[in-house]
Amino acid sequence: MTNDVAIFLDLDNLVIGAKQANLTFNINLILDHIKEITNGRIVMRRSYGDWRQNRELLKELTTAGFLIQSTVRLSTYSKNLADMQIVVDTMDTLIDGHNYSIYVLITGDRDFTPLVQSLRKRGKQVIGVGVRHTASRSFVGLCDQYIFYESLVDPELDDEASISSLLQRALDRLLATDERGQASVLKQYMLELSNGSFEKSAYNEGSFRKFLAAFPDIVETEQEGTTIYVRRPAASSAPPTTKESTPAAEPAATAPERPLYLQYRTGLKKRKLRIIDAKARFTILFDMLARLRQDKEYEWRELIDWLYKKYEKQPVQTISKNMINATMLLARQATVIRTLKGRSLSTAQVVLELDSKNLFKDAVCYCDAVYLREILSLAEPFDLTQASLALYDSPNYVKYLKTVVMKRVDELS
Repeated sequence: MTNDVAIFLDLDNLVIGAKQANLTFNINLILDHIKEITNGRIVMRRSYGDWRQNRELLKELTTAGFLIQSTVRLSTYSKNLADMQIVVDTMDTLIDGHNYSIYVLITGDRDFTPLVQSLRKRGKQVIGVGVRHTASRSFVGLCDQYIFYESLVDPELDDEASISSLLQRALDRLLATDERGQASVLKQYMLELSNGSFEKSAYNEGSFRKFLAAFPDIVETEQEGTTIYVRRPAASSAPPTTKESTPAAEPAATAPERPLYLQYRTGLKKRKLRIIDAKARFTILFDMLARLRQDKEYEWRELIDWLYKKYEKQPVQTISKNMINATMLLARQATVIRTLKGRSLSTAQVVLELDSKNLFKDAVCYCDAVYLREILSLAEPFDLTQASLALYDSPNYVKYLKTVVMKRVDELS
């Protein structure tokens, strides 16, 4: 069944809110994200508000397929008329013969709370979109899903899962009509899709080819002269084997089941909680804690850069910025550190949260407890020996995990 989507845009609420937050309003960012998360087709697009505030915006919305319902603002009551028109037109869709399964309300106005309740009562999924400082908590809480516009304008590329998703989307666009394309064009697509955030992220360091080499399951490179090309890995681009091409005398072999500890690692990686090698994890934690004790004025990106430069001086440099970033994300989830509000994670100030005499020892326990808590919530069966292998590449930490860490799991839950 097709997921048909109807979008209603409260122009005054979102555009004014974006302006107050010094954000550039771009309707295509919203449309692209809605298509991605709903996997549906946007059938209806309507906008309501005083478009005289921005004639360029009127052109942008018309180009994007929106039907413009102009409500020239003469008084504060005129705003209520616009809200009422949105409610009336939304309710009309319930009896017009077209069954929309998803309604997107681009607003944060609490006046639409009864509308959300009515739509959900009729089995409709409601997605809200708005600017954080203008979004009503009651409205946000009622929506099935609420998207803050800031996250689309300046997405946080703070982990391997988000960056690999961006790479996959850019590669899909590049190879939509050809088997290979230039790496320089792929990078440009990544910049466009991330609205420039990729350029500012910790992943855009060194050569782009080196960055691509970290994702062999998504992309592979080849060079002709001075030009670098990219293509999908051979395994993923090969056509599926047909029944006719499979000899009858050779039944397909059953793939051996992956060890449980590797399944744990994969499961945690999907949850944006990558397991870093224990030695590297301890090194990063120790140096991060020591630095934060000495100097509290560090932003997230600055702390990553400082640690990386420290390790870069080592004879054998094995710790990457990705590993530092992943360990810091783990420490934040373990409440060892916390971040103060910033425009994005990379600019947020990092503060030492854990106060303990045995700071490093307790930090390790709390971080391991986060790992264990997430492993416990996976669909796979729980086994402490396999958990020990997942975290330490050794079965010798079972007693430690059982007697020390499991207590912290209960505290964090």
